[in-house]
Order: sequence, then C-alpha cells, then structure tokens
Amino acid sequence: MLFVAGLLLLPAGPAAAQAVAPAAAPAPAGVVKRLAGTVSLERAGTRSAAAVGATVLPGDTLRTGADGAVGITLADDTLLTLGADSELVLDSFSFDSTTHDGGLLVSLWRGTVGVVTGLIGRKAPEKLRFQTRTVVLGVRGTEFIVDASGVAR
Repeated sequence: MLFVAGLLLLPAGPAAAQAVAPAAAPAPAGVVKRLAGTVSLERAGTRSAAAVGATVLPGDTLRTGADGAVGITLADDTLLTLGADSELVLDSFSFDSTTHDGGLLVSLWRGTVGVVTGLIGRKAPEKLRFQTRTVVLGVRGTEFIVDASGVAR
C-alpha cells in the first residue's frame, strides 16, 4: 500500500490501481456564538469543553451544567439557545445556501432550548423537527421555546 497526497493506493492486480479517498468529514452545521458557565460538546464519543467559535456538526451533543448556557447559530441562520442543565443532540442538519433547501432534526433530552428559525424554516417549516422523550414537534412558527426539564431521563 502507498499513501499519496491523502489517497491510499492499493497494490495493482489484474485491475488497474485504485485510489481510495479518505472519508469526508460532515459539513459544519453551525458555530458556537456565545456560552456561559459549564458547556460540553460531545463528538464521536469524545467529550470536551465547548468554546466560542467551535464548529458544531450533525451528530454532536451539547450539554450544559447548572450554571451553563450556550448559543449556536446554524448555517441557515437558525438560532438555538440552550439553557441550564440541558442536553441537546443535533441529530441531522442539511442546508443548501443557494436554494435554501434543507432540514433539521434536534433532540432535546432534558432542559430547555429557545429557537428562532432561519432560512429553512421560512422556506419549508415542515422540514424542521424537534423531539423530546415524549413528543415530536413540527415547526409552524418562527420563535418558540421547548422545555423538557420535567422529563425523567
């Protein structure tokens, strides 16, 4: 095997040499714009302290402590504000900046999240979904709060 400029070249056999590109990283969904107190970001099983400017990817989990809060701006200008003692998973996010097509699925397992919808919500609100342990919400407005703080884990 031979590595060349990020490609893995397999040994030649009866067929011509094949190049295998490394797996592409998911497109960034958004960025942490503000935070206060204890906030962690978990990606691929690794948890670290969140920081202003950190990239948020689909599949990431954000957790806030008793003193924590975090504000995230997604690529379509959707604003998510996570309150204290909260856990949110950005299950899926896609957005085409040219056509404004896309979708968003967020799971709020505990705590609160304030939402101001962005371009996806304006074009196709039915493609925005927020779920808790007991309900799945379809979005039909532009600003709302989901409170899952009374839900047992």
